[in-house]
Amino acid sequence: MRNQEIKGKKQAISILFLILIMVVTIFIYLRGYSVQQLLETLNNINYGFLTAGLAMMVLFVSCEATNIHMIMRVLGQPLSYRRCLQYSSIGFYFSSITPSASGGQPMQIYYMKKDDIPITLSSITIFFIVFVYQIAMVFWGLLSVALRYGTAVRFASKLKYLLIYGSLVNVGAILLLFSFMFSRNIIPKLLSLLVKAGGKLRIIKRTEEVKSKVDQSMALYREKALVLKNHPILFFKVFFVTMIQMAALNLMPYLIYRSMGYHTSHLLDLFACQSLLTISVSAVPLPGAEGVNQGGFLRVFDLFFPQSAITSAMLINRTISFYIPLVISFFVYIFVHLRTMKLLRQR
Repeated sequence: MRNQEIKGKKQAISILFLILIMVVTIFIYLRGYSVQQLLETLNNINYGFLTAGLAMMVLFVSCEATNIHMIMRVLGQPLSYRRCLQYSSIGFYFSSITPSASGGQPMQIYYMKKDDIPITLSSITIFFIVFVYQIAMVFWGLLSVALRYGTAVRFASKLKYLLIYGSLVNVGAILLLFSFMFSRNIIPKLLSLLVKAGGKLRIIKRTEEVKSKVDQSMALYREKALVLKNHPILFFKVFFVTMIQMAALNLMPYLIYRSMGYHTSHLLDLFACQSLLTISVSAVPLPGAEGVNQGGFLRVFDLFFPQSAITSAMLINRTISFYIPLVISFFVYIFVHLRTMKLLRQR
């Protein structure tokens, strides 16, 4: 019960922090913007394209569920697709309310553990998904530069330093995650140091017992990592699904663009800008990259939207791609949490 109280407090703090950033964002970017302007835009909008945008976000979450489903089957822990979709939604929710999306993966592992999925299996699955996600994100960025070099140059002229920062962090994350999954020495040494430090600080009392459990877990972890390593076709399957997942996200500005009645700019130009913007803001240590995402959209997509419409476009884009999925994933999380608590009381 005490752990639940602590988790609840941390979640409340995260939500309040996100709301605070949202308020600051409104103050910075929406000064002088009236609700009447938004209503006029919504009165003339093509809701077919907005529905397609919502469908893209459903696809985004569903792709991760598909990856969890595929990896768990290879690891010998088959799960229903419905359960995988729940874990994916939990990941989206907690990634959205925590800085640098740091809370999504631990909470996925936590609820998998409550469903009797060993931490070794859940952690290697989540590591693998994040690893491939980073690769797909960078790959789409490189492909966008190759296909739309002129647009990429114009993007860089507006957000050069943020793009460099995001690129370096994401490439570094790829190398780090690869080491975490497949190195035989890095993780065991790191965990050993943590156990020793915990013993010296009197945080861990039975250091030898804890070290023995850690060694057993790491042996199983390496075994499962080797399973993934010996199934290269799985990497390409997960990569393919993740490329679709990233494409769904990067299509959003174009769908907003078309929904507002514009059609002169090419799909690939808006797609390229969103691909590079995703890389640029993904490493910003704010929940959902709130504020930075909106500011980046306003700076970059004025290449396509007229000045009179860019703020409305940003609001609609952010609502479809972030706020609505956040609310939906919150309700999924509540459902899973209540189900989990009920099962724990019955045991």
